Amino acid sequence: TLDLHNQLERELAAFVGKGACVTFSTGFQSNLGIISALCGRNDYILNDRENHASIYDGCKLSYANVQRYRHNDMADLEKRLSELPVDAGKLIVTDGVFSMSGDIARLPDIVELAKKYNARVMVDDAHGFGVLGECGRGTASSFGLTDEVDVIMGTFSKSLASLGGYMISS
Repeated sequence: TLDLHNQLERELAAFVGKGACVTFSTGFQSNLGIISALCGRNDYILNDRENHASIYDGCKLSYANVQRYRHNDMADLEKRLSELPVDAGKLIVTDGVFSMSGDIARLPDIVELAKKYNARVMVDDAHGFGVLGECGRGTASSFGLTDEVDVIMGTFSKSLASLGGYMISS
């Protein structure tokens, strides 16, 4: 079964267009594990106010300084980024497709701001994978930004009608 598990991770990473994948037992646990592993006490997480609750729980476990910006408001995101220390670790986290409203993240603008302020980008694509992008590859794919997004999280319980979650990165 380990070979099958490893094969799933390799094939999922290749399908999305990234180098590596790690799977989790649930989508919720994916966000907890990813965010708490990537960020710590001296880091900053910039969170869209309408992100899923599992993202907020992952932020709490990371002990990072969490800055919430107004939903899909790039002026507010840029204001918050501009106020952070230049050399601090910064992670912008956004849902690809927001579960409550169905809004799509302004990913091209987010990526541009991340480059400008030396931040990383994580997309929770639980509601975008299987729906958006070439062959359902997700939100980053739909904008042609797969290479520009650092971490893509998703779940098997939506489009794939199964259990589990994943993190894909370069």
